Amino acid sequence: MTSSESVSELVEAVAVHTPAPEYSQIQVINEDKVFSNNVNAYLQKVDLLSAGLSYHLISVFGSQSTGKSTLLNALFGTKFDVMDETNRRQTTKGIWMSRAKQDRILVMDVEGTDGRERGEDQDFERKAALFALATSEVLIVNIWEHQVGLYQGANMGLLKTVFEVNLSLFSSPNRSLLLFVIRDHIGVTPLENLAATLTADLERIWDSLIKPNHLQDSKITDFFSLQFAALPHKILQPERFRQGVDSLGHRFESEHDDDYVFDKSYHRNVPADGWSMYAQSVWEQIELNKDLDLPTQQVLVARFRCEEIAAQAWERFENDVKPVEGMSGLVSGLGDIIGPARTAALEVYDTQASRYVSSVYEGKRKELITKIDTKLAQIYNHHVSILHKIAIQKFNSSVASELGRPHYVFLDSIQRAQSETLDSFVAAATEAQIAGVLLSYESELQSLTYDLEEAVSRLRAVEAKKLGTKITRRVATQLDDNFPRIYKVPSEDLWDRVVLTFREALENCLEKYKVEQDGLVIYNLGLGGTADEVAIEICQIKMEVWKVLYRKMREYSKPDSVLLRLREYFEDRFKYDAKGVPRVWKPSDDISEVYSEALKSTMLLLPLFATAKLANGETVFPDPDVVPALDRDEEIDIEQFPIMLSESQLLPIRSDLKRIADSLYVDAKRSTIQSVRQVPLYFYILLLALGWNEILATLRNPLYFALLAMLAGFIYVAYSLNLIGPMIAMGNAAFDRAVAIGKEKLREALDVNDTGVSYRNTTSNELSSPKTESDIPLEDMDENGRVKSADKTTQSPGKYN
Repeated sequence: MTSSESVSELVEAVAVHTPAPEYSQIQVINEDKVFSNNVNAYLQKVDLLSAGLSYHLISVFGSQSTGKSTLLNALFGTKFDVMDETNRRQTTKGIWMSRAKQDRILVMDVEGTDGRERGEDQDFERKAALFALATSEVLIVNIWEHQVGLYQGANMGLLKTVFEVNLSLFSSPNRSLLLFVIRDHIGVTPLENLAATLTADLERIWDSLIKPNHLQDSKITDFFSLQFAALPHKILQPERFRQGVDSLGHRFESEHDDDYVFDKSYHRNVPADGWSMYAQSVWEQIELNKDLDLPTQQVLVARFRCEEIAAQAWERFENDVKPVEGMSGLVSGLGDIIGPARTAALEVYDTQASRYVSSVYEGKRKELITKIDTKLAQIYNHHVSILHKIAIQKFNSSVASELGRPHYVFLDSIQRAQSETLDSFVAAATEAQIAGVLLSYESELQSLTYDLEEAVSRLRAVEAKKLGTKITRRVATQLDDNFPRIYKVPSEDLWDRVVLTFREALENCLEKYKVEQDGLVIYNLGLGGTADEVAIEICQIKMEVWKVLYRKMREYSKPDSVLLRLREYFEDRFKYDAKGVPRVWKPSDDISEVYSEALKSTMLLLPLFATAKLANGETVFPDPDVVPALDRDEEIDIEQFPIMLSESQLLPIRSDLKRIADSLYVDAKRSTIQSVRQVPLYFYILLLALGWNEILATLRNPLYFALLAMLAGFIYVAYSLNLIGPMIAMGNAAFDRAVAIGKEKLREALDVNDTGVSYRNTTSNELSSPKTESDIPLEDMDENGRVKSADKTTQSPGKYN
């Protein structure tokens, strides 16, 4: 179904109050130059007929098959037909209109110029362009980057005719925006340069126009605003093309942005419901102007012949430069090839075209020169781009060779390689230039310089990272050497000693990189770069060193490590006296007092390990210049930097430390228990009299005598070391534990086998296992390790847990 048929169905549907068929566009003017009568119906369908003045109109203008419809569909969400790449035939015929996805914007897709379907008949394309210019606020001129600087390729000839007729037809032409969208922009030539070229071409065209008397001194900027945009290649760079389209699309959306395309002066001030009538009258006026496409016969012949001769000269030029066009490698003596090709082409044109109308001859000659020089610029730019790549390869090779030598000086090596690369590029680019033709390598030189600086920056970053790794390892080694000694004896100045050790290690490693300049001490890593870059590199090194400290502090502050150090601290104060001599506990010693003091002093160290605080009360925190970098690091929570242990981690440490201390206290108590009773003297006399024979037999038997000697020696050593009491206590404890386990196992066996016992009336105390001596709290034991009173043994042990 065609669009006109869709509109007809819509009108009929409205008449009978039935739902209208869906369609997204309308053909305003068909290929036979007939204006549609269904425009208002379409505006009603897209809810714009009652919009008043709150709408905008955009048109696109450009050569056929250059992707105008594709651009509009991408920018405005329209569904204009696009070209079939396999057939390469015309898709847009006449002028089509559709509503954009942006708020209240209408878009017109104008039939492309220079189409093979119409051939030399330029009547419709001129009138269509003039119609778009007369009715639209914004005229998008769609051109390829390689067409910039061309006359016909960039539609400059058609624009000239349209401007001239626009001035003659309309006494007060409306102001419009010409938005040039440069397609397939590869980035070699900056957008600013392309915009300057197009602006200069438009100004020359305007100056050459035949203007009414009252507009003789006018400028193109009095009637047109000029804006420019560039889009990457749609197929080769789809993601960048999409990003460019999105960026360009924003310029049609927010009126608060600086690059907003619409302005009140562009609007035609025609309400939406009257636009169809206004547009139709404009088209009729353009159609009735017969002078629009009938230049004088002399000028027409001159234009035809000059264009034909220029085409021959261009073909000669293309054949001459074809061997060097698009070469993948360098062409030796490029200037000696493309220079004569240019001269020969101009000679062909001058010889045959100079006899025609001078103005036409000169105009076409300028167009030919522009076209030739544009092609030369492309070839030359391709040549210098290859020089660029070769220069980068040479630089990388030179740097690799320089930095591969032992004991290299980084800055000298980099500067030498950079200077040699730039000199080689300039010499080769200058050799390929042509006298009298503006072929500049400055843009590529700037790009090469930038790329080299980027490469140097990356190399400097790698070198700085290597240097930072070396410094970080040195600091880590010094911390590993000193931290065990610092944490071995914890005290109130623990973190002062930690920070002091850390800062001394850092300063020692950075001292060799300090230099004095203008009375100030600054850092110089020997890698070049600006002061800001050096500051960033130093900050990065400090950040890595602070991360080492962060990891070391947490390594030594793990709950197991803290518990081990607190246990050692407690044992040193409980097992050893003030002089460091091991304690030998006696029944008369006040073990409880020593235990309480040692445990209290040990518990006071827990907050010291929990939070890294200096003796003056300040928390340990990184230097201010390092904090922002550390804050971005995923490994470190900068707000929790000084917090070593949380409250939930401290609770089990306290509990485990108390249990360990209680165990040591019980062992000390038991060591004082004397289980050996006093034996009467007469028993020894009776034992000597009755066992005399056995004594003599033992003394006379070498084996028995050796065993007796070993036993006597063991008893002597144990007695000398005051181990007799602890050994007896351990034996008693082991015996008691064995008895308790035996009773428990016996009770379990009886409970399983005794089927006549009812468990319903059994109390929880009756089911619980009997208390062993190890389950009795220390407070309920006397100095001999016995229970103080019977009633206390029945207390619930829960309060001691």
